[in-house]
Amino acid sequence: MKIDLILGTAGHIDHGKTTLIRSLTGTDTDRLPEEKRRGITIELGFAELDLGDYRLGIVDVPGHERFVRQMLAGATGIDLALLVVAADDSVKPQTREHLDVLRLLDIQAGVIALTKVDMADSGWIDLVEDEVRELVRGTFLERAPIVRTSAVTGQGMDELRGALHAAAAAAHERSAQRLKAPFRMAIDRSFTVAGHGTVVTGSVATGSVQVGDSLLLEPGEIEVRVRGLHNHDRPVERVQRGQRAAINLAGVRHEQIVRGHELAARGHLQPSRLLTVYLDVLPETPRPLKRRERIRFHAGTAEVLATLVPLGCDQLEPGKSGFAQLHLQSPVVTTWNQPFVLRTESPVATVAGGHVMVPAARKLRRPNAETLQDLAALRADEPTTRAAAAVYFRRAALGPSQPIGSLGRCRRAGRRVAAVDLE
Repeated sequence: MKIDLILGTAGHIDHGKTTLIRSLTGTDTDRLPEEKRRGITIELGFAELDLGDYRLGIVDVPGHERFVRQMLAGATGIDLALLVVAADDSVKPQTREHLDVLRLLDIQAGVIALTKVDMADSGWIDLVEDEVRELVRGTFLERAPIVRTSAVTGQGMDELRGALHAAAAAAHERSAQRLKAPFRMAIDRSFTVAGHGTVVTGSVATGSVQVGDSLLLEPGEIEVRVRGLHNHDRPVERVQRGQRAAINLAGVRHEQIVRGHELAARGHLQPSRLLTVYLDVLPETPRPLKRRERIRFHAGTAEVLATLVPLGCDQLEPGKSGFAQLHLQSPVVTTWNQPFVLRTESPVATVAGGHVMVPAARKLRRPNAETLQDLAALRADEPTTRAAAAVYFRRAALGPSQPIGSLGRCRRAGRRVAAVDLE
């Protein structure tokens, strides 16, 4: 039985991501007439690569700085990354920004492809490879293979398939446990099909769903029913974590759905406009992130304006980490430890990211040392400590509950907490 995983591309505009995917799969992921006319990727594209044991659903993302928001939506739910750098152009701004996004989204496996090696001499390619190695030092791609490729001559394609197979094996162990969780899928496209009605697409993040199941469309708690399922244009009875899915829905109109909505099993998600998070500010960020700063919040396929409130300090310096609350303009659905990315409002640039600690939070005006210590328990390695903290801070997946007093007092009293899968 094949193991399904999601592969996402990353890299600067015109570095050959789409051409490389076409050489690997035979599929042209540029769908729009404007993409064909301009020769650049504007929207997300999709393909499938069969590697024997593994079947990769590929999400091809735009490389232009104007379309980083589309890249962020496409990176949702991916298991491994293919970082593409053109041998005749080397590392460029969106190479760096896309790598930052992958790191902030907690991707742990990947491969680097040097494209267009037929357009540069070997000495120059050696220099570019050195620059790429320097770029990825200290990241999840530090030990990743760098494969020299040419879509024109076919050089490196077999080697690239082998490298992707090895990366898929590394990613599988981490992703397997997510199959056991309740179904969840962030929506990246919505459209209508004559005779069928509303169809949404996305990468299945957790769990599985089959034809006939009922789900909730969030935010909004709209109950829908699965009328039909497709995986890469094949009709199927079931889709699961690690697969691309097109889901024909009953109970909702196409106009009610936008990118950023999610489909989930009932009771799994709770919309909220206030999140408590643990934030990592990128070292390259040009200035501190200050209290009450307006920021763009990206999680799943959603982009929402938010106000940042650091906890325990007035600002977060570049390269530093800390707890904060995000006051969102509109509700989102998240879960504990879900990664997210922050970008400045204007000019738009990726400056930080982190993990959600409390998906449906209550406002913390001036948290004291004990509250910050309790928040730190949400990041503990010990699962029961995290579970106790999750209950205390009203973790969304458990449903709303009243505060149960001091987390420390709960521990000292030996209060037992029901087992919760927080992975």
